[in-house]
Amino acid sequence: MTEYLDVMQKEQMQSKRRIFIWPVYLDLNHTRREGRLTKVAHSVKAPKVSEIKRAAENLGLHPEVEADRAHPATWWDRGGRVTIDNAGPKTALLDKIGAEVIRLRGGKQ
Repeated sequence: MTEYLDVMQKEQMQSKRRIFIWPVYLDLNHTRREGRLTKVAHSVKAPKVSEIKRAAENLGLHPEVEADRAHPATWWDRGGRVTIDNAGPKTALLDKIGAEVIRLRGGKQ
């Protein structure tokens, strides 16, 4: 039993050092009230987990994809999420990732 608790504590400590990035945070089709966290200039239409991962890799944030995860507000949609290193304020990191996704798409939102 204590071994199980040790594993759980390690996972909780690791999650504190990571930031969760859900695609809705960057989705231009959603309003701030609906969950978008980026500025319109750094948002994209229907971002994919793979695009977010690639953008985070380009920025050196060591992304990890958790494919079978659902955002709590849309629990039925298991689109996945990306976890990245906690390398600064979340909104600043999201804006950088959004700008990088736009760059990867050839400048198109």
